[in-house]
Amino acid sequence: MIRINLLPVREVEREAGRRQETRLVYLSAILVLVVLAGIEVASRMRLAPLKKEYAQLQADIVALDKKSVELAKLETERKDLEEKLKTIATLEAKKIGPVNVLADLSDAAPEQVWLLEFKESGGLATISGLGLDDQTIADFMRKLGGSPYFDSVDLVETAQSELDGVQLKRFVVNARLSYSGKSLGAAPRNLKFPEPTNKGGTKRKPGQRKGNRA
Repeated sequence: MIRINLLPVREVEREAGRRQETRLVYLSAILVLVVLAGIEVASRMRLAPLKKEYAQLQADIVALDKKSVELAKLETERKDLEEKLKTIATLEAKKIGPVNVLADLSDAAPEQVWLLEFKESGGLATISGLGLDDQTIADFMRKLGGSPYFDSVDLVETAQSELDGVQLKRFVVNARLSYSGKSLGAAPRNLKFPEPTNKGGTKRKPGQRKGNRA
């Protein structure tokens, strides 16, 4: 009877199996690494445009911030310029306005009207004078009210007066002044006009209808 020792063969087979398993582990590990590397590359390729777009957006935001600061500065300069122009216009009106006011006041007075006093305070004027009759005074007020420099022309009082034996009408007129020649709009209540130096005559009572108004 022949006996064959199979132990060395089995050891060889087991060793071959272990080597194969080791190779499979290595191959699996390599495959996983390749897959992970592929995922990383793909992710970076997808992120690259997004990063570029993000960087561009950040640059745009910085540029917009600079423009916003410049715009705010320009807006401030524009407001300052407008205020300066308003100041210049006001100064020009105060410089030229009184000349035009007095010129229109003189032009409005007919030959039968003699102006005695002109008082102004805060754009409110009181005009005193003598007229031949009520109609003459009404004509004077109508012409004065047609001037762009006079507004709310109102007859305050009238009185009989005599000058060198001639019977005349003494009158007092109030008016608002617009040195720029622009409309003043509705007159506020309780305006305080300057008081005439020479008082007297028939004053209109509060609530009484205004007479001889142009």
